[in-house]
Amino acid sequence: MSESEHLGKALHHLQEAMLTTGGDTPSKGIKEKTDSAVGIVDKIKDNIAYILGLPAAITGAFGFLWESSAEEAALQDQVTQLEEAVAELQVGNDLLGGGTKNFSLDPSTTSGSITLILIAGGVMLFIALLYIYQKRRRR
Repeated sequence: MSESEHLGKALHHLQEAMLTTGGDTPSKGIKEKTDSAVGIVDKIKDNIAYILGLPAAITGAFGFLWESSAEEAALQDQVTQLEEAVAELQVGNDLLGGGTKNFSLDPSTTSGSITLILIAGGVMLFIALLYIYQKRRRR
């Protein structure tokens, strides 16, 4: 017998042995077990992430509410101060600041009578322009 025939027979015997013992079944069983182990490890990692993340999420939400309420209180205080300052300026009719009086329609004051005169002049000018426009349009 030559070496090639001897190797061929050995290969043939190995193939028959593999077929009779179910050659691929041990590797399938190992693959199933590793897949199962990997699945269990993934579940454990998910549970750990959930357990560690839950307190952080809860405290984060309450922390946001606490911070939000503190900011709201500070904002409310600033709004109150602003309302008080505006009320003081309204009492003195000094909303523009700098001691200058605002426009007023009260004819007893200097600024009030000037305001009335300017408004009346504007209305008369507007009526005159409308009259001129209508006259030109008719031609």
